[in-house]
Amino acid sequence: MADLVSWRVIEAGWSVVDAEGNEVGKVDQITGDVEHDIFDGLTIGDGGTVLTRPKYVPSERVAEIREGLISLDLTPGEAGQLEPYTEHVEKPLADLAPAPEQPRRGGGPFGGGGGLLRILFGRRL
Repeated sequence: MADLVSWRVIEAGWSVVDAEGNEVGKVDQITGDVEHDIFDGLTIGDGGTVLTRPKYVPSERVAEIREGLISLDLTPGEAGQLEPYTEHVEKPLADLAPAPEQPRRGGGPFGGGGGLLRILFGRRL
């Protein structure tokens, strides 16, 4: 059996098994803060199917990390109830909106303000 390893060496594609040794998926992503050595958890998928959403496994449910294998302390039933992973949003949605466009002042191929729409409809919008 492989030696225990740090969470920092986990790679995508490693097998993830429940407490009884049944494979529940493959590692998709590792979540945490490498700089501060904080292991938050991991996401697991079914090994490549794009039609299923990755499931989130909090670090508290990881029992062992061995080269190529992550063992969870979850029963098969608990592993089947894992929640889909949703990324934490760092910025409020309003901060992600693009800045409002400034009206164009001449110089473009169709003059300013209204451009192509003004030409197509014969009036300023």
